[in-house]
Amino acid sequence: MNELESMFDLAKEAVKADGLTPKQVQAWMRVLGYLGQVMNSLTKSFDEAKALIYLEKLERMVSEAKGTTKEDKGT
Repeated sequence: MNELESMFDLAKEAVKADGLTPKQVQAWMRVLGYLGQVMNSLTKSFDEAKALIYLEKLERMVSEAKGTTKEDKGT
């Protein structure tokens, strides 16, 4: 849970970073929202399988927010 809170803080700082496009800001805001949902869900009941699914989705969202998706690279 501490790592998720740290990730939330990092994503919050990423939203405030200079030079982001509106699309990148929107993607980081989605990451923040999703992290909040995951943290809320995990505090209610811990399910390891569900947690892994959440983390995989979060990883994809962070990659998208960083602009490292295949679509952004033009491939």
